[in-house]
Amino acid sequence: MSGSWDEKDKYQADTLEPASLLAEFARLLPSGGLALDIACGAGRHGIYLAERGLRVVGVDSSWQGLARGREFASRKDRSISWVQADLGNFALPPAAFDVILGFYYRDPKIYGQIRQALRPGGLLLYETYTLDQLRFATGPRNPTHLLEPAELLRAFGDWNVILYRETWMNRGLASLVARKPQS
Repeated sequence: MSGSWDEKDKYQADTLEPASLLAEFARLLPSGGLALDIACGAGRHGIYLAERGLRVVGVDSSWQGLARGREFASRKDRSISWVQADLGNFALPPAAFDVILGFYYRDPKIYGQIRQALRPGGLLLYETYTLDQLRFATGPRNPTHLLEPAELLRAFGDWNVILYRETWMNRGLASLVARKPQS
């Protein structure tokens, strides 16, 4: 669990609402296809995608989070493929996904896999804490779990970047929305 923040569900436990980044850019989501939600926790983002017609694979190392996700998805009558795995030791199939989500998880070692697993023309939405989070009294404290400045932009900046921002109002956060080039 090298890249996750152990207390991430503290901010997600009581809601099935998606992160504002996902809701803001939902208009870019395809009406069908296959999506991957990495470090999915209790699955709130994957459920959101399933409600929009995507087939979803949710991967997380926590069986407790996945059990909650199954329960939430069942209540919403949504089918998601749940996979318990350590993303650092999990191989993603090449060019398999139309959408990949990464929320509140950092592991630079998987950026290459994400790049290969997203189909040409596919959409990546990624948002997680930055080192600026250390300015605040709450939230993740381990620098290993926090993005370096412009880290996501360095990893995916050669794609068609729709949005990139780093903020430190109320929390240190980096957000990226990008489309993988067709060729």
